[in-house]
Amino acid sequence: MKYGTKTEIYDKADSLQSLARIRQIKNLGYSDFKSGKFDNGKLTVNYRFLTPKTIEQDKKYPLILVFHGSGAIGTNNTSQMGVLSKMWLLPENRDQYPVYVLAPQFPVRSSNYHLDESRNVKASESNEHLDLVLKSIDSLVINENIDRNRIYVMGFSMGGSTTANAISKRPDLFAAAINISGISQFDKMDLLFKMPIWIVHGTLDTDNFPQSNFRFFDEMKSKGKVFLWEYKDKYHNNILSAGLVDEIPKWLLKQHQ
Repeated sequence: MKYGTKTEIYDKADSLQSLARIRQIKNLGYSDFKSGKFDNGKLTVNYRFLTPKTIEQDKKYPLILVFHGSGAIGTNNTSQMGVLSKMWLLPENRDQYPVYVLAPQFPVRSSNYHLDESRNVKASESNEHLDLVLKSIDSLVINENIDRNRIYVMGFSMGGSTTANAISKRPDLFAAAINISGISQFDKMDLLFKMPIWIVHGTLDTDNFPQSNFRFFDEMKSKGKVFLWEYKDKYHNNILSAGLVDEIPKWLLKQHQ
């Protein structure tokens, strides 16, 4: 995973073993994620929050912020519990990676798209619901044993776009980011040169066309700490393979501010 590089991955069909692992993650119960809500008197965002199995009071632990796709928009505080949230419940991850995981559920779209006319690709922009979540994380850091230098953000589809928005809004907050099949934001790129960013996209994606993320990578690769995995045979909804899910914690939790 060398910065400034693009890795082309040919994976025509997931193996039965890979499909079984993703199915295992999807079927995990999530009672360990406690429910809550952020409320500023004007807006409310529900969330689920996972704490490490064991917390030593003299230690600090990483926080992983996970953003969901548009199919999970709502207020039931359950639909956002997808693969990227539940993967941290796998017994091996639970034991090897003691982390906090925050999975908010947005009641409306957390990111919307417009045409960046200068680049001729879509760009993403967020709203005040994301502002509420980001401000609330500051309170979480105070009230929980969270390592301020190891706060990470990742998301799929609209959640990947919201990841791009989050690091643009608060580049000071995050130690690293993973944008999976999202749409990039381009107006704060000069603030992101020091942040490790992993972009994942399928060439055959017709829901969020990959050109936006590819353009972000091209503009950042000589200046920033960005790298790209391009799945040549993947569409939008089959991008979350077992191989990708297994690599995420190995890379993410090595990053520090």
